[in-house]
Amino acid sequence: MDLSSMDLETALMQVQSQRSQLLEASLQTQLAAVNQRNQDIAKLNEQTNGLSSANLDLQTSNVELGTKIAELKDLQGRLAASKCPDDNGWYGLSWGQGDDAALSHQTLKQIEDAGLIIPTGDDKPRDVDGNGTMDAKGKVVQNFVDQLAGKIAGMEAQMTANNKQIDANKVEIDKNKSAIDTLSNSQQMDMLRLQGLTNKRNEAFDVMTNFVKKMQENRSSIIGNMR
Repeated sequence: MDLSSMDLETALMQVQSQRSQLLEASLQTQLAAVNQRNQDIAKLNEQTNGLSSANLDLQTSNVELGTKIAELKDLQGRLAASKCPDDNGWYGLSWGQGDDAALSHQTLKQIEDAGLIIPTGDDKPRDVDGNGTMDAKGKVVQNFVDQLAGKIAGMEAQMTANNKQIDANKVEIDKNKSAIDTLSNSQQMDMLRLQGLTNKRNEAFDVMTNFVKKMQENRSSIIGNMR
């Protein structure tokens, strides 16, 4: 800024005006930095909430899987205890539970509910001796046991995968919390700087306003004296 061609009042006015503009620019830059940190913190909080929600869903899934695994293992154990040692021999499906007719029908219903493949034709479970008990061949029961083993293994693998994902999410949550703490600390410093710049900007405008007012008063006084 070239002040050589200006009178003193104009030069002082120009300097003060430029100072005010520089302070305003600095204030806007600082305000943008504060807003950016707010956005960064909000984004990290959103990610953290999403990960926490995902972990809650995974934990709920594991509880459900654990309950289902326990049910299938119970069914698997009862079937193993009711299996005829002869592949083509027939035992009641509740043979290991006292060969109770009602329990044999209940066991067959549990087999169906578990989604096991039930053979048809000669190997189809049925009441072979007419005593009201549902019977099955030894090889059929063994196949049920094997199918259950596969389902249980799959569910256990899913639980393991869920636990790994939960642990990975926890690591990310901790990282996000650390980043949020760092940003929050920086934000506090930014707010202090913002307040300082705001005060300086206001002071500069006050000085410029008072300077202009003083100039006007001086001019009015000079004009009044000339009359």
